[in-house]
Amino acid sequence: MASPVGLELFHQIEQFYFREARLFNEKRYREWLESMVDREVYYWLPIFEERYRADRKPPPEFPPAIYDDNYKDLEERIERFETNLIWMEDPPSRIRHLITNLEVYHAANADELETFSNFLVCRNRREHEQTLMIGGREDRLRRHPDGWRLLRRKINVPQRVIMDTNLYYFI
Repeated sequence: MASPVGLELFHQIEQFYFREARLFNEKRYREWLESMVDREVYYWLPIFEERYRADRKPPPEFPPAIYDDNYKDLEERIERFETNLIWMEDPPSRIRHLITNLEVYHAANADELETFSNFLVCRNRREHEQTLMIGGREDRLRRHPDGWRLLRRKINVPQRVIMDTNLYYFI
């Protein structure tokens, strides 16, 4: 297993994630994309198939995904947000992201880090619509001259069926 980073670097990465959560909460997606995301990003939320242990059928070669995005895909989603024409976001959701259980490790490439974290996203909309999404993230960060950037994100949600009316937010 890779070695954990020291306290100073851990604190930097913790602050990176706290800033990301604040930008998401404030719906400052363009700022997040331009200042915190690498141009080679891969942002992925796969859907997992529940199977019995005795099921010998091989897993799908290309598992389905809710998000399967590169930088251009993320930029297009943000452009849709910026139109203010997304009917599922009228009125806009009130949202809060919490990040916890952060682990940070050195990667094989000296300019990259592997991180693991858990999240809770609470989204409220209208009077009675509230959704809690809980899961984990496996990220790879890359060092840039201006700081760390998100290079890879795999979002792991334990629910087989996501009970939210829409996923017009970032995790």
